[in-house]
Amino acid sequence: MPVSRKPTGPRGQKRLSKGRVVLLSIASLIVLTLIGVVIVVGIAAAGTPKWNPSDLDNQKQTSYVYDKDNVQIAQLHGAENRQIVQASGIPDLVKKTFVAVEDKRFYEHFGVDPIRIIGSALNDIRSGSAKEGASTISIQLARNAFIDDPTAKTLTRKIQEAILAIQLEHEYTKDEILTFYLNKIFLGESSFGIQAAATTYFGKDLKDLKPDEVALLAGLPQAPSQYNPYLHPEAAKNRRTIVLGVMRDAGLISSQEYDQDKDAAFTYVDTMKKTLGGAQKPTSTDTNYKYPYFVDYVVEELETTFNLKPEQIYNGGLRIYTTVNSKIQSAAEAAFADPANFPKGIDNIKIQGAMTVIEPSTGAIQAMVGGRDYTTRGLNRAWQSKRQPGSTIKPLVVYGPAIEKGGYFPGTVLDDMPVSYNQGTGKAWTPTDFDTIDRGWKGLITMRYALEDSVNVYAVKLLNLIGVDYGWTFGKNNLGLPLEQRDRVLSLALGTPLVSTLDMATAYGVYANNGVSVSTHAIVKVLDAKGTTVITPKIEKNRVMKETTAYIINNLLRSVVTDGTAVSAQIGDWAIAGKTGTTSLDPSKYGNKSGNPDAWFAGYTPNYAGIVWMGYDSDPDGQHYLHNVYGGSFPAQVWRKVMTVALQDLPVQSTFVEPSGIVTGSFDMKSGLLPSSLTPDKFIGTEIAAKGDLPTRTSDVWIQENVDADQPNILASSRSRSTLTKTFLNLPSRDPSLTWPSDEAPYRPPNGTVSDSDSDPISGPDLTNQSPISTPPTTTPPASNPPVSTPPITTPSQVDPTLPSPTLGQVAYNAKTFKAVIPMTIPLENKGDSTIFYLQRTGQTAVESFPIEASNSTTTSITISLADRGKPPVPGEYVFWAAFKNRNGLGVGPSSGSVKLTITD
Repeated sequence: MPVSRKPTGPRGQKRLSKGRVVLLSIASLIVLTLIGVVIVVGIAAAGTPKWNPSDLDNQKQTSYVYDKDNVQIAQLHGAENRQIVQASGIPDLVKKTFVAVEDKRFYEHFGVDPIRIIGSALNDIRSGSAKEGASTISIQLARNAFIDDPTAKTLTRKIQEAILAIQLEHEYTKDEILTFYLNKIFLGESSFGIQAAATTYFGKDLKDLKPDEVALLAGLPQAPSQYNPYLHPEAAKNRRTIVLGVMRDAGLISSQEYDQDKDAAFTYVDTMKKTLGGAQKPTSTDTNYKYPYFVDYVVEELETTFNLKPEQIYNGGLRIYTTVNSKIQSAAEAAFADPANFPKGIDNIKIQGAMTVIEPSTGAIQAMVGGRDYTTRGLNRAWQSKRQPGSTIKPLVVYGPAIEKGGYFPGTVLDDMPVSYNQGTGKAWTPTDFDTIDRGWKGLITMRYALEDSVNVYAVKLLNLIGVDYGWTFGKNNLGLPLEQRDRVLSLALGTPLVSTLDMATAYGVYANNGVSVSTHAIVKVLDAKGTTVITPKIEKNRVMKETTAYIINNLLRSVVTDGTAVSAQIGDWAIAGKTGTTSLDPSKYGNKSGNPDAWFAGYTPNYAGIVWMGYDSDPDGQHYLHNVYGGSFPAQVWRKVMTVALQDLPVQSTFVEPSGIVTGSFDMKSGLLPSSLTPDKFIGTEIAAKGDLPTRTSDVWIQENVDADQPNILASSRSRSTLTKTFLNLPSRDPSLTWPSDEAPYRPPNGTVSDSDSDPISGPDLTNQSPISTPPTTTPPASNPPVSTPPITTPSQVDPTLPSPTLGQVAYNAKTFKAVIPMTIPLENKGDSTIFYLQRTGQTAVESFPIEASNSTTTSITISLADRGKPPVPGEYVFWAAFKNRNGLGVGPSSGSVKLTITD
């Protein structure tokens, strides 16, 4: 029987080699895979970001702003709104809920959860996609803290995250890792960390959250935008319900709490939407806060005064305590939000405004509104807009300096009549009052009256008396006004410098604080993220004027509110001092248009000083300016509304405290001196003054003259049948061509005496016995059609080139009566215009001038006596000329050609 044997040779060897090849191939594949994994892991590990534990602590944190009562009013943050909270400040419910939802094996794994990885892989295989995540809390923290691009989904990045997570577990406890994670995680709406999210979505502190609120936060990490209750409220509720179920299953809440909370409303979110006028969600920029204009100024103060960089302000976790009074600030913002408090514009461009309120005793800014529409870090008109203040500057650079300098008091009298000044430009400057055309000149008035009625000419004359340099220095150095060298001119008295409401509040606050200047500031202190005080402003207090000066100005400005241009600012029995102001349109741009670019009101009580400005930001087309808006109208009304709220619940102060050194005395209201025996009772007043500043000289402005009893408007003469003695104002320097104010007109001296002859055969005005109206120091008369001389200060009239010249005829002279008769021709269009007639006597440089009433004829004759104190005229040459006077009384036309008369022995 044959014996069976294994095949030998090539065929058998081939079968054996095939099996080995399969085994070897599998082994090789495994080895190569392992080598590849090692290489990939090695490469990934080599590229893993350097381990730096400080990255966990170096987190951008939101800064907080608080009002004067330590109530939070704003959060300042950049792209990341973060508020760090310590482990002890995180409620257990928050910790356990996040662990249950995000990483339920958190306390069991070593940073990487192999079981979760396998489960995730199997789920991905079943679903056919890689959707299931296996990130632990440690991995998520590593991703957010150390990875440059945490959104990139690559194998290398996942390996790096795992390596870093293991390192985290090695360096920190589980509780520390969880605390880092909860402070680092992004939860939507620029909110990083659970404390910031609690504020964003619920407006409350983390420790005060209810279970349904915790559930919403714990559901956000998976998809912060998709589950944002501001954007997607329904999706947010569905996600919250799922998380509440996880909490219930984990035993964190009861089934009853689950049923109760799953339908809870997003109350805070809904309120925020309504507050923002129907916006879907609150803005995620750094302007999601109350009082934006004030907060912007706080940021400015941090940057410019304390040299903080934006990174420190917005990401430093600062606690910024400010001076803002929420009650006053809210009232100011409400006033600016109400269109009824502003005049209507001519189109859709709003008339803007600004307001600043300070507490003078501390220098603390109580409120600041920089406009009617807020733009993020945009124009804050309260301190950035520099505008001309008009008459509101008068107490700061004219009246205050005058009282401080001494020798002046509220009864100081100056003449409100035209005056011209040469300002070095080659042209005369003639200030006028806003109501001169309608009401005429006011004549001799007191300082108090000038302030009450905002008289410009008085202010200019007073500044000229005390010296422009003195007024300028007082305003700049004593009151802190930002005056420039170009402001060192007489027009400073009328408010030509550029200032803001903050500048003016600071200056007026010195008066309210009895002459003590206190540094104006918005910041009380600043703490860093650890609670250490890093900024405490240095508040300087300096007495910059006598206490009596401040009191007198307070007393004067009190009259402006009780009896002057600011009566609309009164609030009950409160002692309120104030000053109105408007600016004028530039005639070179606007011609004769009526209106003003700016309207101001500056007002204060012993407690607060507030300034309001209104106007357009600009006027590129010459149409955008204020019409019939004055400081005493809309600005004063806004001030009153805001300050009424500010003064609520405070004890009423009906007076400013009077210091020692104030005296009271009688004075003559037409001279500012002591009353004389001739001073009419109606012109004797009582006024306050600093000790030593009451007048000591007796008034010399009154004289007595005998007048004809039958014609009391002319002086008595030898032909008068009977006489009366009357009292008159003796004002030889006043231009007699001007109309006297109504209270002075009865005291104007007569022009002439009873005629020495029964009649005069020559028709027309007879100037025989009329006193000349002035004898100003002018030059020689014109040869033909010369301009009327208008020397600075002494002659007010300006040449009006729109008026024609009268024409004078040949002079006729009566040697028996010593009278000259000069015919005058008046153009038809000038019938009804009054005339000024001029005479220069032989050997005299002075010129006599006589007012001639209007004539209804085109021809007339002027009769004038050349007798010298009743004696024949001195032989020689006499020159005559004339000019028309314009109807507003502010100027005269060109002179006529002169005519001459030569008298021989």
